[in-house]
Amino acid sequence: MKPTSLYEFGGDENVVRRIQAPLAKHFRGCSPVLDIGCGRGIFLQILADAGIEAIGLDHSDEAVALCRDKGFQVHREDAHTYLTRNEQRFGGIFCSHVIEHFAYEDALALIKLCHAALRDDGVLLLLTPNPQDLAVISEVFWLDPTHVRPYPGPLLKTMLETVGLQVRIERYFLGDWRLVGRKHLPAYFLRRMLLGRYYGKSNTMILAGKSAAMATAKNNGQPTSTEVR
Repeated sequence: MKPTSLYEFGGDENVVRRIQAPLAKHFRGCSPVLDIGCGRGIFLQILADAGIEAIGLDHSDEAVALCRDKGFQVHREDAHTYLTRNEQRFGGIFCSHVIEHFAYEDALALIKLCHAALRDDGVLLLLTPNPQDLAVISEVFWLDPTHVRPYPGPLLKTMLETVGLQVRIERYFLGDWRLVGRKHLPAYFLRRMLLGRYYGKSNTMILAGKSAAMATAKNNGQPTSTEVR
């Protein structure tokens, strides 16, 4: 029996590239950038094309082999273990469609380790399926059997702020019309009219930054804005 590829439901590479390409601007001046769950290396290539040094991380042999064949520096390791060994190393961390593979406590631990692995003024960018989109939560999310639970934007914001990161941008978006398909556009627009914000924005994006001032206050035991009760 032919084994199922991890990327059978991962989307066309060109479509994923169109979605992710505009995100590279958030990592200018942030080298090196760590791409957690780098998969097929699409964002690693986007960063390379933008002249931004990047390192990939994935636990999948298939992903690591694909990325190394493209010439990228990629480590095969558990994210929690790798981040623990690399405190304050990165100017940016990109984490696309990874967090939904973790239960809450493990996801919170991952975000905390990302905070520790960032240099002062570094940035963390999270992408995850938007569970407020009815098409996502009713079908698309569950096509991947390794998904554990969805993470709504408000919950992610609270998790980020809990570990001391400051949310800078929160967006919900489709990303590319090719995801809909030309023949499905009329139905798409009809559903958008009927369901409004509950349809047609399948991606959640949150960009958060590590503030040097907040980190200093936290280390000195002083209350920060997220710690005031």
